[in-house]
Amino acid sequence: MQHQHLNKTILAVVMLFALAWTACAPAPTATVPPPTATVPAPTKPAAPTTVPTIAPTTAPTIAPTTAPTIAPTTAPTAAPTTAPTAVPATKPPAVAVPGVTDTEIVIGSWGPQDGPAGAYGVIDRVIAAYFKMVNEQGGINGRKVRFIYENDSYQPAKTVAAVKKLVEEDKVFALTGGLGTANNLAVMDYLVQNNVPHLGPATGSGAMAMPVKKNVFQVQINYTVEGILLTQYALDNFKSKKFAVFYQNDVFGQEGLAAVNAELKKRGVSEAVAVSYEAADTNFAAQALKLQTSGADTVILYAVPKPGASIIAEMTKIGFKPNVLASAIINDPAIFQLAGPGIEGVITDGWMPQHDDTTDPKIVEYQAFLKKYAPNEASGGFALTGHLYGHLMTEALKRTGKDLTREKFIQTLDQLTDYRGSLVPSLTYTPTDHAGTKSAYFMKGDVKAGQFVKITGWITMK
Repeated sequence: MQHQHLNKTILAVVMLFALAWTACAPAPTATVPPPTATVPAPTKPAAPTTVPTIAPTTAPTIAPTTAPTIAPTTAPTAAPTTAPTAVPATKPPAVAVPGVTDTEIVIGSWGPQDGPAGAYGVIDRVIAAYFKMVNEQGGINGRKVRFIYENDSYQPAKTVAAVKKLVEEDKVFALTGGLGTANNLAVMDYLVQNNVPHLGPATGSGAMAMPVKKNVFQVQINYTVEGILLTQYALDNFKSKKFAVFYQNDVFGQEGLAAVNAELKKRGVSEAVAVSYEAADTNFAAQALKLQTSGADTVILYAVPKPGASIIAEMTKIGFKPNVLASAIINDPAIFQLAGPGIEGVITDGWMPQHDDTTDPKIVEYQAFLKKYAPNEASGGFALTGHLYGHLMTEALKRTGKDLTREKFIQTLDQLTDYRGSLVPSLTYTPTDHAGTKSAYFMKGDVKAGQFVKITGWITMK
């Protein structure tokens, strides 16, 4: 019995040990199936056949077919098509050129529409009328011109603000006809730094073209050439012995005074007596008295229309009747009413044809234009100037072409040679000469005719 009981006990221990061993050894049990799974593979033809057949067939068939078909087709088709399309969309000048779009060119100017120099306001108004005509005729190379002009009341501080607005806010492509010597000098460096073309600044200041500025193209005869011509005329025709100069006390008047004295010195004549006025002055009785007491037999005026007319009237009032010559900038039709009878015989120069010379086909064209597009503006030297600047800007833009940039515009003007299509006899520019007109003729005030009458042909400096 004990023996049987011992056997049962041993058997129970063995069984417990077996169970414990099984529970504690899962890893070896888990590794058994892989060898068991791989064993049947050689005995089943399906497994070896499936693996080598699917893998080789899938790789060479799908991969090679997809790569050469999709990649080459997409790359050459999409890339070349996108690149040429994207580049023109961002290419200048359509986007980068100030004042130029596919349909428009923005041109700017400034000048006085009021104040002592308000008579010059007609220049900008006639330029505006000229561009109106151009737009009605189809524009320039597919674009219309939008012309913006600012009133600076002939005050340089206001000119600075006006020009900054035109350049920075209005984004003008170029300027034409900006008026005044001190006014132009106040903004010249700014325009040069920003490479804004200015065709035809309305001033005869020699500083516009000497030394040459890449982007500034003078048209009007400069005050130095003009002063020399006026002095030569007085010496040769009046046999003048003593001179006085009535001048605006700024760079404009000072340049005229210096030119007169330079020619007097060259001819061995005493320096002129200098009598100045300020741009804001309205009473000139004191200056008239100074001119009279100077003993001068000849007075040269470097004055804008109102002060110029006023000094003539004051000299007449006190009985002072010298030979009087004046810069062309005095040539406003209203001066005959402002100056009164003292305007009789006053000599001035012209650098454009006379506004009523209908023997000149260009004047006939100008008169027809003024009648249709600016019927409220008086014909005269200032209206002529507006027509001239509008014409020259239009011609330069046309010549530059559809692909319009400031650099190309400047290059076009630098190549202008003996151009005779405008109101000046001839105009030539080169990269080293932007001085414009260099000849003039003389006129004499005729009270009965109510205008200046031409008395010479074209004259150049001796």
